[in-house]
Amino acid sequence: MRKFKKLGQVFLNNPKILENEVRLAQVEGKTVLEIGPGDGRLTQRILDCNPKKLIAIEKDTRFVELLKEKFSSDYRIEIVNADFLEYEIPEVDVIIGNIPYYISSPIIFKLKDLKFEHAVLMVQREFAEKMVAKPNDRNYGRLSVTSQIFFNVEYLRTVQKMSFSPIPKVDSALIRIKPTGVKLSKFEEDIIRNLFQHKNKTVKNALKDYGINDNRRVRTLTKEECLQIAAEVAL
Repeated sequence: MRKFKKLGQVFLNNPKILENEVRLAQVEGKTVLEIGPGDGRLTQRILDCNPKKLIAIEKDTRFVELLKEKFSSDYRIEIVNADFLEYEIPEVDVIIGNIPYYISSPIIFKLKDLKFEHAVLMVQREFAEKMVAKPNDRNYGRLSVTSQIFFNVEYLRTVQKMSFSPIPKVDSALIRIKPTGVKLSKFEEDIIRNLFQHKNKTVKNALKDYGINDNRRVRTLTKEECLQIAAEVAL
């Protein structure tokens, strides 16, 4: 367990929260993808709720062996030994997972390019708060804007750190995201990234290489205003 704690991976021990997570994901009759099933404690509860199919993607070969042994008689589950960030993800209905803190951002940014109905994810509480932050909030930044452009984001509940093993230093949170269908060019994404590298500056100063005459502070911009600026610069 010590190794996983260093990597940001902890294991949810609270059965009520595990059941709540699956209930919120609405997996019955759906094709479901689980990110990082670990020892299968969430996996079992997903299968208990009768999905059409479950694809469980696990990087650690030790857990893969355990999962294959544990669920060998269940035809609905496909266990894939792969890194989620590098694997070509098929189209699914629902994505679920208690994701490691240290790769939360890369996972969210990968999800924006996938086809699915919704995802329910356990993430670090501060990360979840950043995803739902509004203009002028302390936590408002690139993650907030980008998340809200590509997804409808719901903060479902806080999960206390005592619910995990090993006990992490911080609380977690359950979020639900639904794709908005918005697509941006790489250039437009880069403009938004450049803006929020200087969120306390004016737009004019943050994007001085592009000749934008806008004296609003970046931290005050709504997602719609960010999209408008990115589109104007991209012309």
